[in-house]
Amino acid sequence: MAKYSKFESPQEEKEDGGVAREEKGPETIPTMEGVRSVFEQLVEGGDYEDIRVMEDGDGLYLWDIKIGEGTEYTYMKKGTYEQGSASATKIYVTFFDGDMPVGGHDVAEYIDGEWKVY
Repeated sequence: MAKYSKFESPQEEKEDGGVAREEKGPETIPTMEGVRSVFEQLVEGGDYEDIRVMEDGDGLYLWDIKIGEGTEYTYMKKGTYEQGSASATKIYVTFFDGDMPVGGHDVAEYIDGEWKVY
């Protein structure tokens, strides 16, 4: 049975009120090495098992790891994919009791080319 974590938060409708928006350059995409570095920081140097690694033409977009029997971390790049969608590039932790997810939350977000670990 597949386990899924929610990355989506309710999308808020924003009105610009006629204010011009600043155009930004192309969005940077985390490298696999960069994501691995955050995973290693989150698991405090402990061992983890890769569950699933998915890439597209732009690189890594989904990576699930498992820590022991009750914790999984999921990286997902901002976008919509067959496996789900993410409104921002984040790492999320999910806690399990057996096969049942019992909680979870965001633990890191990729903002302007830098990881912010909570």
